[in-house]
Amino acid sequence: MLDELVAATKAVVEDVLLYNGNSFLIPLFLIALCFLWGMEKDRKVRVVLLYLVAALSAVFLCPVYAWIGMKIDEDVYYRVLWSLPMGLLVCYSVVRLMAHLKRFGTKALIFLMAVLVILINGDLVYTKTLHFKAVNAYHIPQQVIDVADAIRLDNYKPIAVLPAELLPYLRQYTADILTPYGRNMMEPAWNFQNALYDAMEGDQNVYDVAEVVRCARNEQCAFVVLSSGKQMRGSMEEQGYFLFRFVQGYFIYMDYNYYWVYKEQGLLDADVIEAGG
Repeated sequence: MLDELVAATKAVVEDVLLYNGNSFLIPLFLIALCFLWGMEKDRKVRVVLLYLVAALSAVFLCPVYAWIGMKIDEDVYYRVLWSLPMGLLVCYSVVRLMAHLKRFGTKALIFLMAVLVILINGDLVYTKTLHFKAVNAYHIPQQVIDVADAIRLDNYKPIAVLPAELLPYLRQYTADILTPYGRNMMEPAWNFQNALYDAMEGDQNVYDVAEVVRCARNEQCAFVVLSSGKQMRGSMEEQGYFLFRFVQGYFIYMDYNYYWVYKEQGLLDADVIEAGG
């Protein structure tokens, strides 16, 4: 137990250092907290910005609470730091300091210094490698939108299985397509298991068509989306599927079993009926 508490304490320290990064946000936060503790007289402000923040900080740093939190999910424990209004506290302390001063020149100097510190402490986000120009209003890859529009039906929410690279974005665009699994399958720490996911992603170069079809039918998938970047061992047509559409490097197949059922129930759009007929 003691060893686990020590390990949790080390993990908390690492989280704080990583959260601070190359900036000095944490030191500024501590300076602002100490300053307001002696300067702020409004009881309501003290409760919100001082007592509550101090309590949250103490809870986050507490080895016992950290040990419990990391047992639940170690990878997201650091997000407790997000609940601390560090930026608000720093800015408010600067305003309180300026309000306490009498001379305009001193206030202006404090203001300029605060702006300079904020500029030095941050980075221009548009220079980051993760920033890229949006190609659509949804800020997601265009192929996700095109594949989803091809599958989506006006009168029914079909079940479709998609390659893993499309999963993180599909739900951002539409809730009209159901999937047997989501992006949770891509997080090893969550330890989810699914035979269809293994059939789709187990081999990075080849689809075992027979296994994909078997698992897809077990999951009641009407549509199967396969990447053209991978080879196919076997034929989807031989398994009772037809190629509905090829979109942005992805083959969209529909199961004839669901095609006839949906057609009889009047659930299919005209383009799907034409492709299957």
